Amino acid sequence: MAILTSSELIGFYAEFASWESSRLDPVILRANVYVVGQVTVPDPVPLELKLAVAMVVKDMAQDRRLSSTKQGDYQETFSYVSNDPKVEGILKKYSKNRGQKLWMI
Repeated sequence: MAILTSSELIGFYAEFASWESSRLDPVILRANVYVVGQVTVPDPVPLELKLAVAMVVKDMAQDRRLSSTKQGDYQETFSYVSNDPKVEGILKKYSKNRGQKLWMI
């Protein structure tokens, strides 16, 4: 499920309107994957969650964090950590319930 589309991103940050879709779409995809991996996405998607993805896109677009590339079956690995307290606050609000760990003594 995509939380944010390119047209919605341009609504948040107009500077992305000048980007070609071949450059913008991969960044949006990576940001969506990053956020979906951390939160439970309600339906309909809240505006603040879309804003969080837009903020992650803006951050990812500034610095491409490619950590490895494989050629056989094409594969890229990216590393990203959000240090923005606004983004972290929104993600914490919708974070996935991981359950409790049971400890045996």
